[in-house]
Amino acid sequence: MTMTKRIFTVLSAAALLLTGVGVAQDSAPATRLTPAKKAPEMTEMQKAFEGVNWATEKKPNLRAKYYIYLISASWCGPCRRLMPRIVEAYKTDMKEGKLVEVILTACEQKMDGVPAYLAKYDAGFPGIHISAPDVAKFVGFDRNDMQKGIPFVVICDNNGKVLDKGHGAFGTWKETIKKDLEAKKAAKK
Repeated sequence: MTMTKRIFTVLSAAALLLTGVGVAQDSAPATRLTPAKKAPEMTEMQKAFEGVNWATEKKPNLRAKYYIYLISASWCGPCRRLMPRIVEAYKTDMKEGKLVEVILTACEQKMDGVPAYLAKYDAGFPGIHISAPDVAKFVGFDRNDMQKGIPFVVICDNNGKVLDKGHGAFGTWKETIKKDLEAKKAAKK
């Protein structure tokens, strides 16, 4: 072995020892490095909600499987009658946004009216003002639906597929989601 090769070998071994990397001994089991898990791709809804300027401190659960947009206003009589039913369902059946997240899209006169409207009903879901530019990014939300009057509900899966929408859509949200879950389960078989 040449002198240069010997010096290189000694220096390489010293560098390995100094950095804490050593050669595995016969008695020590060799460890295998596992590749890092690939981060799951974002759903369409997660992309749509990214960077949104919410009117409330509460942000939507990005891991929910379904989203219900509630287009509503505090000055609307039918909206005020529907809101307690939605809040109750959110706290009991929807388990505070675990499977289904409700998002109030409020038609209030001022931005600060959104948190006040939610607070009046002790609603734990997020809200945004209808005039916020971010609303246009929401998958499944169509401003043309506003012409049909309020309250108006849009039910989407986490990829933005609209499952149901209309004035009476909230009354059948459980059946709508159950039907979609069954269809997705059948498609996997």
